[in-house]
Amino acid sequence: MKGANLKKIILINPHPIGNVGEENVSVLNQMPVNLGYLKALTPDDWEVDIIDETQELAVDEKGENVCFDKTNVVLVGITSVSYQANRAYQIATACKKNGIPVIMGGVHATSYPEEAAQYVDSVVIREAVPIWEEIISDFENNELKPTYDGGLTPMETYKGLLPDRKFLTDKYKYRYSGIITTAGCPFSCEFCSVPQFQGRKYRERPIDDVLNELEAIKGQYRGLILTDENFYGHSKKSYERVRNLFKGMVDRKIYQNWFGFTSLNIYQDDETLEYMAKSGCVGVLIGIESINEDALKSMNKGVNLRITIEKYREAVANIRKHGLAVWGTMVFGNDNDTPDTFKDVVDFILDAKIDIMTCGLLCPFINTPLQKRLDDDNRLFRTNFPEDWIYYTSHHLTYVLSKLTLQEFIDGIEYVYNNIYSTDVIRKKFREAKDELNNLNAAMFAFRVNLDWQEVYKHLLENLRELQASGDYERAVERYESQKAKTNPDMADMKT
Repeated sequence: MKGANLKKIILINPHPIGNVGEENVSVLNQMPVNLGYLKALTPDDWEVDIIDETQELAVDEKGENVCFDKTNVVLVGITSVSYQANRAYQIATACKKNGIPVIMGGVHATSYPEEAAQYVDSVVIREAVPIWEEIISDFENNELKPTYDGGLTPMETYKGLLPDRKFLTDKYKYRYSGIITTAGCPFSCEFCSVPQFQGRKYRERPIDDVLNELEAIKGQYRGLILTDENFYGHSKKSYERVRNLFKGMVDRKIYQNWFGFTSLNIYQDDETLEYMAKSGCVGVLIGIESINEDALKSMNKGVNLRITIEKYREAVANIRKHGLAVWGTMVFGNDNDTPDTFKDVVDFILDAKIDIMTCGLLCPFINTPLQKRLDDDNRLFRTNFPEDWIYYTSHHLTYVLSKLTLQEFIDGIEYVYNNIYSTDVIRKKFREAKDELNNLNAAMFAFRVNLDWQEVYKHLLENLRELQASGDYERAVERYESQKAKTNPDMADMKT
C-alpha cells in the first residue's frame, strides 16, 4: 500500500541546535528505539516516518519552516526530555503553522503537561506504547483528546513486539541500538527523575522474550545498549533473573558487544560477571557520583553508602578482573564540594584504575527533590522557561554554589580536564586497559568513549567560562544574598 496516498505521521526526536552532550558520545548516539516501537504499533494503512534531529533537522534553525515533505502528513508526534523541550515547541509551532496537528510525550510532557499543552494539540503523560493504537484511532475519528495517560507499560506488552529498527538503520545507518530488559527504579536519589516517569516498581521483561529479541538482531550492530536504568536489579530474585538472562545468551550463542547501566553492588556477583563477559559485555556504567560520604548522603545514594567508599576500589578491581571496563560517573557542584574535591576525585580515578570516568555537573532535573530544595532556597537562576530548559543537562550550571566561588569551580573543572581527559592520559589508560582487562573489545570501547568525552567535557568547561563572562552568575549570587539577608539576617553568609 506504500505510495498509495496513505495518511502520514512524522515522529520526531528533537535536538537543540549546537548542543553538545551525551549524544556526542558515539556509543550513546543510538537510534530512538522508543519511536521505533510507535512505528511498529501504527496501523498498516498509515505511512510512518521518523526524524532524528541528531542526524537531520525537522524544522529550520529559526524554528519557522518544516524541512520535511508535507505531502499527506496529517499528524506529528514529538518526544522530549527537558533540555529538548524548547526545541520541541519550536517544531510544534512550525508544524501547526502548516496546519499539522501535534502530539507530544516523553519525560518533559509528563512533568509539565500544562506547559506542553500551550504548544501542541494533545499531551501524552508517561508511556505511549500501551495507548498508541487508541490515540491513532481517536485521531482518525476526529476525537483526539487533549491529554492521555499511558501509565506504565506492562513488560508482557513487549512480547513479540519489535521496534522497527530496520527502517531506522536503513535511513540513518546507526551502528548502535538499544534494548529494554527492565524499567522502573525503587531508589530515591535526590537528583534523579526516573521514578516519576518509569515508576518506583522494578519491572522485568520475561527472559525468553528478551533472548528472542536479541537473537532477532544478532550481529546487526556494532554494539547494543541495555537501556535500563539498572539491569541488575535490587533483590536476590532480580540478581538470579539477570544471571539467567546472560547465561541464556551464552547457551544460545548470542555473542554481542554490549554494555549497560547498573549499580556498584554487581561487583560481588562473580558468576553473573562471568556470564556477562562470555556473552560479549564490554563494560558497565556505574553511578559513583562522589567519594565524599556527606555528599552521597545528601544525594540519598543509598546503594553506594551501603557498599561504603572504602570498598570502591575493591569493587572496581573485581569487575575489571572479569575483563569488563568500568565506566564511572561523577558529579561536581554538590554542596559538600570544596576546592580540594577535584584533586581528590582525580587521584581516586587514577588510583582505582577506572577505565572511563564521565564527569558532569549536578543538575536539578525537573520535579526532583534536588530541584525543589534549590528552588526553595532561591538558588536557581536559569528559570526563564521554556527557553532556559536547554540548560537542564549535566553540562551547565543552573544554581548558586555552596562552598565554592565560580572561579574556584572553573579552576577545579579545568584541573580534572588536564589530568583525566588529556590525550596523553587517555592513551595511557588505553594501554593499561589492553594489558589488564585482557579484552581488546573492552579496551577499545573505553578508548573511544574517553576520546568522545574529552570533547564533551571541553564544551562543559567552555559553558562555565561563558557563564562567567556573561555576569549572569554574579547577578544570581547578588539576588540570592539579598534574599537571604531579608529572610534570615543572622544567617552566616554563604561563600560566593
